[in-house]
Amino acid sequence: MKKILFIIPYIPYPLNSGGNQAFFNMVEYIRKRMSVSVLLYPRTTKEQNHIEALKKIWDNVTFFVFQENKEPIQKSFYFSLLEKIKASVTRKMRRRLNKLKKDPVREKAVLFQSVFPAFPSQYLDYVANISRQGFDIIQVEFYELISLGYILPQDVESVFVHHEIRYIRNENEMNLFHNLTEREKMIFQVAKDYERAALQQYKHIIALTDTDKYILEQFIGENKSIFSSPAVIQPIKEHPFQPATSNRLTFIGSGDHYPNNDAMQWFISEIIPILHKKGFRFTLDIIGSWNSYDIKAAEAFEEIRMTGFIPDLAAHISGSIALIPIRIGSGMRMKALDAVTAQVPIITTTKGIEGIDLRNEEECLIADSPEAFADAIIRLSQNTDLQKKLSANASERLKALYQPERMLEKRMNVYRQITGEYLA
Repeated sequence: MKKILFIIPYIPYPLNSGGNQAFFNMVEYIRKRMSVSVLLYPRTTKEQNHIEALKKIWDNVTFFVFQENKEPIQKSFYFSLLEKIKASVTRKMRRRLNKLKKDPVREKAVLFQSVFPAFPSQYLDYVANISRQGFDIIQVEFYELISLGYILPQDVESVFVHHEIRYIRNENEMNLFHNLTEREKMIFQVAKDYERAALQQYKHIIALTDTDKYILEQFIGENKSIFSSPAVIQPIKEHPFQPATSNRLTFIGSGDHYPNNDAMQWFISEIIPILHKKGFRFTLDIIGSWNSYDIKAAEAFEEIRMTGFIPDLAAHISGSIALIPIRIGSGMRMKALDAVTAQVPIITTTKGIEGIDLRNEEECLIADSPEAFADAIIRLSQNTDLQKKLSANASERLKALYQPERMLEKRMNVYRQITGEYLA
């Protein structure tokens, strides 16, 4: 049985996000067919507890859990107080400057964190040591860990799963800056070169969509071993279509992923005023984890309700219209697949369904300007026949393209091809 090591920056449990669910589904399938190990880096006691809960579920998975040994530093009360004051002032100044600049995308842009993140030396030593324990495949996921390819052994099949192409996201965000400085142009080019060089350290790359696969082939060369293998959704259950007759809108996504944050800022600042002007009354449920500042800002609008995590997502969004006003990023939008499986009609930007193969007026409505998005909401809310058509067509297309068992087998075939032999 072949041995595979997964290295990821996040704790994939509990299953309260699309990313966690996709990783869980994949490992749940693969651990019955390969010898699976996972290397994790918990930062808090809560995350350590989540790992312990996951160990009870994955009893045949080996867990390597890195814990940094920090020497205790005695701090005086005065020093600790100054640290708290500094942190508080920094936060307030940042919020104040953001209000003055009124350029929120620049404030939250990942451009400035796109060049070689520093890791604790103990963590790098730990990864280097574990990676030399006889694995056939070592798979690293997410941009935060992309530079680990430099320290992986050469006698192993190294794989990087690129969930979101960073230079594409940087381009998307920079297009939304109010102005662009020469310094920012330079940082973009340096970060793009870094991303290309880091990807070349891996023997194989997995993109989540055919669109991203094509972009990566143009970016680092078609001679590179690049595969398309989608994220694994939950097994599709039959949900009856329920028409959206109460003008209820839903958005699925957590605020810690900035493209979601930007989507809601754009909707609130640009689209809601148009809906108000047209006399359209509605409610919007924002589903997912958001910080208290965002919750307070959103709930200033009487139409918006922040629900937090919803265990039975399909039941909650049934009878609504799902919105995907995404303007930033690449990769696969789990929120679109969640809506389709729940038989909920979708209104999206072009970016929101990039790589998912849903067609305008056939399986969804696509609108890229505030006016067009608002008009699509009003039109779809008033036409239950169109709602049913879009939902049914999208469901049939999803069944044809994204059967979970087929996607899992596709990933296994990638590993078979990488190792050059059949995996028993």
